[in-house]
Amino acid sequence: MSTSIDAVRRRRVFFAVGWVVLLLAVVVPPLVVGPAFARSEALIAPGLVAVIGPALLMDAGTARRKGWRVAGGIVRARTWSGAREVDLTELRTVRAWEVMSRAGSATLVSLSDRSGGWVILTVADEHTHLIADAVRRHGAGYISPWAKALLGLKPTRWYVSGAWMLGLLLIAMAPLPIAMLLAAAIAQR
Repeated sequence: MSTSIDAVRRRRVFFAVGWVVLLLAVVVPPLVVGPAFARSEALIAPGLVAVIGPALLMDAGTARRKGWRVAGGIVRARTWSGAREVDLTELRTVRAWEVMSRAGSATLVSLSDRSGGWVILTVADEHTHLIADAVRRHGAGYISPWAKALLGLKPTRWYVSGAWMLGLLLIAMAPLPIAMLLAAAIAQR
């Protein structure tokens, strides 16, 4: 397979360090300041770190529309966390979702292959057909229901997309109160 062991190792180290930094940003300030932290307006900071941090980590693994190419069934992408390769003939998981951006909505497709290659692609309509064709020809171990709908592999009702967007928003915002409560509990110790 085209994905080197070193590239997979670098990606894992990058994300492990990122998660440790996020955890420290939530835990250390209440430990240093103490009980006064729980009564201050700074309590919002750990919640914001818990919401924005994972989004930044995900963005570090996302290739922009002009940052990836397909050649010989291999997707080669440049991301902030390094170069990525995924073999479209050996897909393990395919996930997709829509996010709001300045230019409207953007479709993101997460691909992983059997050798450990993984990338998130920002795709346009012509690229969704390319990925959908690869899934039809070679299959995949798991294809999320939203990916089936966004790639045109299965028809979906109009209201389902709205429900998925609302669910994604709720999941993305859930760390805010959780991190604030965790920081308050740590500050009270």
